[in-house]
Amino acid sequence: MEKLRISSSSSSSSSSNSNSSMNYKHGKPTEGMCCLCTMEDITEEDQNYVEYQSYPSMKWQPAQFELCVVQQLLDTQFQQYVDRVKKTDCQAELRRLLSTGPPIYISDKVALPLANEDSDTHVCKLWFAVDGMEHDAKLKGAVEGTARDELWNELREFIIVEGKEEGDDE
Repeated sequence: MEKLRISSSSSSSSSSNSNSSMNYKHGKPTEGMCCLCTMEDITEEDQNYVEYQSYPSMKWQPAQFELCVVQQLLDTQFQQYVDRVKKTDCQAELRRLLSTGPPIYISDKVALPLANEDSDTHVCKLWFAVDGMEHDAKLKGAVEGTARDELWNELREFIIVEGKEEGDDE
């Protein structure tokens, strides 16, 4: 198995949160656990186990993806979003993509469901068994604040207002 590079830029500093790794004991993969993407076993021996924390509940849960898939999402999810907006020829898909705006944090509704669907907004931290450290869940290339608003406005220009067909908003 190929060793995964963990970028130092994704490491987070210790926080004063009561669920930080200093006060929270992270778990281990369950027997028979496997990645929903690669179908590879997630084991203590392979050190490919990941946990994630939802905000604002700050609850930690086991990811249903192995480390290499989580790292791939961190590295590519933002750019894939931008590319899809720019290249789609389906106005309904474009409207769905633009409804929430450019992503900031890693997300996957199946493998990384939020702990509290009613109040949690995003995944805020990741914990990798391979290094025993918490890492920021922010996507590579993601922008926040004014820069995000400017990008969102730029991407909205891909919407075609005239010629909207019935069912485009579904």
